[in-house]
Amino acid sequence: MKAKIAIVDDNVAIVEMLKRKLEKEDFEVLCCSESAVAVELCRHEKPDLIILDILMPGKSGWEIMEELKQDPSTKGAPVIISTVKNRPEDLEKGSELGAADYIAKPYVFGDLLEKIRALLAP
Repeated sequence: MKAKIAIVDDNVAIVEMLKRKLEKEDFEVLCCSESAVAVELCRHEKPDLIILDILMPGKSGWEIMEELKQDPSTKGAPVIISTVKNRPEDLEKGSELGAADYIAKPYVFGDLLEKIRALLAP
């Protein structure tokens, strides 16, 4: 069975590029570029892992993550924070909210894939 990954990022080009690359790696990929529907998508689809951008219009990635971690149906899914905000205080906040890992944009896809595989390893 394929692992299911949700990508939540307002940059449609990034979402499409990641979707193509992750599908080539044999993952099932869910895409969401609107913060308003991200939590509901994750509640309904129950991804095995979530890649979450912090700088989103409307609800911030931090707010989305808080909601995901408070919901019993999504709190177990590891979250990789993906953002240009890579200051120490951002890393700390992500850790406090329960992020499993962090990757600063721009990044090499291989680095993200390595983090994904490590988090999904049995």
